[in-house]
Amino acid sequence: MTTKFDDFVREVEDASTDEERHELDAARARFKIGARLLQQRQAAGLSQQQLAVASGIAQADISRIERGQINPTAATLETLGGPLGVTLDYIPLAL
Repeated sequence: MTTKFDDFVREVEDASTDEERHELDAARARFKIGARLLQQRQAAGLSQQQLAVASGIAQADISRIERGQINPTAATLETLGGPLGVTLDYIPLAL
């Protein structure tokens, strides 16, 4: 079901330049990574502070990643994945 917000987003995207669409895609990727980190952290029953202690990554950085404010390196994500019991594997997309 399409909502008015979905229509608005589609209109904005249609009116965007290639550069603006590229920036939007990059932002969506950051938010997706952050959402996955949040999901995995909560599934592990850890607070941001507990994950920070277990991984050595600052709690503030974990917060920024989860909110999509920074683009973490693969090394950072691997470090965070250890205490969460997850790895960075290429997984085929469902077509």
